Amino acid sequence: MITVEYDRTWWARLLSTCFTPPLLPVVAGAAVGWHLTRPHPYGLLWGLGGSGSWALLCAALATTGTRMGWWPSPVPSQRGQRLLLLGMSLIAAAAVWLVCGHLGAPPALMALGRTALLLTTLVLACTSASNVSLHTSSAAASITLVTLQVHVWGAVLYPLVAAIAWSRLHLRVHTPAQVLLGAGLGTAVCTATVYLPL
Repeated sequence: MITVEYDRTWWARLLSTCFTPPLLPVVAGAAVGWHLTRPHPYGLLWGLGGSGSWALLCAALATTGTRMGWWPSPVPSQRGQRLLLLGMSLIAAAAVWLVCGHLGAPPALMALGRTALLLTTLVLACTSASNVSLHTSSAAASITLVTLQVHVWGAVLYPLVAAIAWSRLHLRVHTPAQVLLGAGLGTAVCTATVYLPL
């Protein structure tokens, strides 16, 4: 009989790496963009272009900060370093949003584009008091957006938020309160963006 022993830390690292904060917003942006402008593909292109540009800028900022010695890894854990990266990510989100608006992105997608600005602002504000989990915030926001804008069956993806939260807890990067706050912020901001005229 062959037994396979699973290394929980390996799985936790895999989840944290595969679902870095910029990844799921790109997928959600593409799905929502396509859904809001069907049957025309331009919504998919705007969704990918806007969220993808922001994700690439955030990744470039994180990598550059690591290479310049501003923080030890692309996902800084110390509060001051996280605040600096989040501040730069907020500026990147605003720049992408303004460029998309200037280039003529559909109004429905521009309205949803405010989600990144609002969520990043709130996470930045909360990070000054506690290291809110960007991983769970991003995952919860993305899944909520897909569930509310594309199809209710998107809700079957919520266990992914729990798995990502477990990975952040197992790696001892966050406390339970920090992952819950991240997931709560992501869900609340996306719900407000969809249902309230902001």
